[in-house]
Amino acid sequence: MERGFRLFLIPLFFMGVVCAVSFVSADTIVLNSGVSQEVMVNVGGGVGGSFFGIVPTTPVVVVPPVTPESPGGGTTGGTTGTTVTVAVNPTTLSIDMQVDTVVRANISVTNLLETEQTVSVSQLELDDMIIFEESLVIPGSQTVTLEVTFAAPAEAGVYTGKIIIGGKVVSVALNVKTLLLLFDSNIVVLNDDYTVSQGEELKTLVTLIPMGDKARIDVTLDFVIKDYAGKTYLTKSDTLLIEDYTEVKRDFDTGTLPPGNYVIALNLVYAGGVAPSSAHFVVIERSVSGILGKIILFIIIIMLLIVVGLIIFFIIKRIKDKDENQPGASAPAAESPAPAQESQGDFFPQFPGTMG
Repeated sequence: MERGFRLFLIPLFFMGVVCAVSFVSADTIVLNSGVSQEVMVNVGGGVGGSFFGIVPTTPVVVVPPVTPESPGGGTTGGTTGTTVTVAVNPTTLSIDMQVDTVVRANISVTNLLETEQTVSVSQLELDDMIIFEESLVIPGSQTVTLEVTFAAPAEAGVYTGKIIIGGKVVSVALNVKTLLLLFDSNIVVLNDDYTVSQGEELKTLVTLIPMGDKARIDVTLDFVIKDYAGKTYLTKSDTLLIEDYTEVKRDFDTGTLPPGNYVIALNLVYAGGVAPSSAHFVVIERSVSGILGKIILFIIIIMLLIVVGLIIFFIIKRIKDKDENQPGASAPAAESPAPAQESQGDFFPQFPGTMG
């Protein structure tokens, strides 16, 4: 019986482990609550994932002071909540430029009404870095072009902000590099449609490109997840020794990031320069189907545990009953009568002529 009980425990243990692995996950997120503290961690070249600990540090990304707005940078649909009567293209801008330089970009604005309208143009968190017309007169059902001039500041980094055109939002990221550029960098979001459900991992591919002669050099990869209002939600640091063209994958736990538009910024820092890059992504609410799927999986695992337990129980019971019902198992076998003692005559052979 003891042996059967052990057999019963072994599969229950392994199925319990499977159940635990299916439902336990570590979503790590750091929310900047307004204090001058951020999370920084140094990990090895092959490590990309969650991180822990709060230490005082100077933010890697230089952003001007902001007034916090709604979580996640406000809107996921690219509007300010007012009645929108225009369409804009593109809805996101990622501009590569060097310090103290100027870059121009065009935004197409379409009037969705059949009558002429005047729309206002404003910006958020791009003070002293942008020039544009503050209003546009657009004929009915027509499209006009808004020319925007970006002026890079004197300090390298990734700067984020918004251009608001008639209630429609254009998200902007300025990747400002140093003039002495020994390396270039690029970061790409690998998730489908650049969209991540709450709690899922943000998957990225980082490309490091030497611009001069080959040389083995230590570089630091400073990652920042922030919204377009300039609020920083997550920082991470990684150090690599590179010489040639290098590609590395890095994943980030989105944890409890509110739904909204975000930018993953990368600063490639090396002796004498900074090579920033950035990529846009969207966080959406966790789908109900995913939650239901986990509930169904949990129910199935519980049912399997019950079925396996019952099968093992009946097998053990049947083996025990079989052992008890075997012939001679309950009573000792009857003693057989002792053989009769053989006579001496029977024992020794009789030869002819000796009889009588």
